[in-house]
Amino acid sequence: MNSDTIKLKLKRIDPVKYATVATLVYLLILLIVYVPIILLASLVGGFSDIGAGAAMLGGGILGVIFMIIFLGIFVFIITLIACSLLNFILKKTDGIDIDFEKAGLNISQIGEDRGIEK
Repeated sequence: MNSDTIKLKLKRIDPVKYATVATLVYLLILLIVYVPIILLASLVGGFSDIGAGAAMLGGGILGVIFMIIFLGIFVFIITLIACSLLNFILKKTDGIDIDFEKAGLNISQIGEDRGIEK
């Protein structure tokens, strides 16, 4: 290992924080991809015989709202379970070795306020 490499060990991940971040990322992607598709499908479906029934139920907007809530809860729970399993496996296997490369800062300098130098 050369002097520009820092060896750290991943021992644990906070399941709730990880599940929250993963859920927010998933929902953002869902909003970018799913919402336009559902709204376009509801527009096209409005010209068919079932269009009146779909309009009474709120059309695509109601579907988008329910899908975002349902999938948000589902992804959070699944990610929480997966992260808890990962922590269990990390505990049994003594963690994962991760190599980082030095990029101009010491590990002790990470997180310091590095405002404008005087």
